Amino acid sequence: MALLVSALFAFGFVVAVATIVATILPAQDRILRLLRRGPEWTIDPLPPVHLTSRRGVIRQRAATAAAQPLRAAA
Repeated sequence: MALLVSALFAFGFVVAVATIVATILPAQDRILRLLRRGPEWTIDPLPPVHLTSRRGVIRQRAATAAAQPLRAAA
């Protein structure tokens, strides 16, 4: 019985490793390019905000005095 359990575990392990390798190999060039050069596009920074809470309701308050439109987090 222990031999059967060991064989099933080994089979599952081989399938898991093969799945990971099969997922990474097609995208190998892109992964290496992203690791070397960074992201392909720039990410616009969000304006700084402070979170305030009154009566259990969390609100966003701009960190600077200038009025800036806040983008909703998706």
